[in-house]
Amino acid sequence: MHPSKAGVPKADWPTWFVAPAHPLEKEVLFRALQSNKHLSGIYFTVQMMQINYLVFRKNHAELVGLHKAFDQPMVFQEIALQTDRGQGIALTTIVEFTRLLQNFLASARMLVDVTRRWMRQQFADSGFLDTYQEEVSRRFENNVQAQFLEDLRNFTLHRTLPLSIPELRMQKVSESTLKSSLGIVLLKDYLLDWGNWSELARMQIDMAFEGQVDILPICEQYFHNVTEFTQWLFWHVRVLFTDEIDQINSVIENLRNG
Repeated sequence: MHPSKAGVPKADWPTWFVAPAHPLEKEVLFRALQSNKHLSGIYFTVQMMQINYLVFRKNHAELVGLHKAFDQPMVFQEIALQTDRGQGIALTTIVEFTRLLQNFLASARMLVDVTRRWMRQQFADSGFLDTYQEEVSRRFENNVQAQFLEDLRNFTLHRTLPLSIPELRMQKVSESTLKSSLGIVLLKDYLLDWGNWSELARMQIDMAFEGQVDILPICEQYFHNVTEFTQWLFWHVRVLFTDEIDQINSVIENLRNG
């Protein structure tokens, strides 16, 4: 299985290394990697690339999970009636949402920076570096969501944490039925007090409905875009390093077949 000629990966993820099943296999693999700097560099860098993405994915999952736990009919009722319990739930959720959003933004930037640095180190003399940079530009250079989230991270670092509030929503699903839901939004005017937004990021803010930036769909779209790109990159790296990965895997496979 390999990337298609158009550069679009399969929907699944590539396999990398045979996992050691017991201490002897771990010891033999460790010694083999110690004796070959090139192979050990590839092995540990690939492992770190995967960990960086998994951290990003987990932060996204926690952000979405918090919203799902918040968007419940009983919580909606408590907040709509402005009960003490509802106000307590709202405050606790806003604090946790702000923390998880900050984690998501930080891990997104870490994934970008670490991947870029490794690509430049590993493929400095390869035509694939140009392919990688072209793909990054094609997917993210003029991407409104990506630029907004990058600027939002800078906003949290150099200005303050974004001010978020719960939003009560009523959606008409039929002539006689309304569906209630809860969201968490950022205040547009509060964001625009900062003057360092890029043109694309400001465009995203200006699209806000009734002065409130619905942040979760923006994070969802960005997560989808990054995941697709990471799959594309992993497939290409997997193909480029087929010989080295096969050589690493043969250490354990030979031990099992010997």
